Amino acid sequence: MYGAIIFVMLCMVSGFFYISTSTSSALLSSDELFEKGQYYFNHGDDKDGSYDLEKAAAFYRLALEKDTPLMAWYQLGRIDFLKGKFDPAIVKLHKQEELYGDQTPRVYYMLGLTYAYTAIQKEKQGENSDTFWQDAEENFIKYISFVDTAPWPAVDLAWVYFMQGKFEDMKPVMEKSLELHPDNPWVLNMYALTLLNLEPETREASAYFLKAKNEALKLTVDDWGNVYPGNNPQHWQQGLNEFITTIDKNLLIARSE
Repeated sequence: MYGAIIFVMLCMVSGFFYISTSTSSALLSSDELFEKGQYYFNHGDDKDGSYDLEKAAAFYRLALEKDTPLMAWYQLGRIDFLKGKFDPAIVKLHKQEELYGDQTPRVYYMLGLTYAYTAIQKEKQGENSDTFWQDAEENFIKYISFVDTAPWPAVDLAWVYFMQGKFEDMKPVMEKSLELHPDNPWVLNMYALTLLNLEPETREASAYFLKAKNEALKLTVDDWGNVYPGNNPQHWQQGLNEFITTIDKNLLIARSE
């Protein structure tokens, strides 16, 4: 199996923050508290780059003390994921699923990611990861059933197959996504990775890696932030740089075959 990092999730743990249920917070509605959480998670109409996961989580929890905003458990699960706290993230995401199910299909995408990263963690600890990879597959496939033309779940499902050495399973997923998104650098990189593992003797993989790099070089920092909105805006440039470096490494591997 060719070792290649497909994308970078920047999981930064913020410093300790304490927020009390102050008089001003007590006067706010559940929805207003949720919006404050969104602000500190750099989400919503008022986002301005502010990013403090502890403050965001505190406001989401305060909102839940008064009511159950549609996406509150989902956002708390995302924050746990970004901190690398995968077990509590899974609990919160399943709470979101229990309450709202298919009303919020994005929960299946986050469950797919979280189960996949849990599988990687289990492997590092020398534990069996099979059930976690299976859960990741099932949740990505379920999410794709709602957004079957979106590139991101296709790329991540293919990544899950790649991590398990299921290269044949990658191909139909990426062929469909490439047809829909021929200039998307994430799609191009993953399709090239598929070819590299299935047909290493051909030159096709190199051509697709090169196109992936050329398309990635066109990305702006804001483009990167739009793809990874949960990550710290201060690290978007680093993430973009690492993505381009990863494609370069993949291209070198392909050309050495």
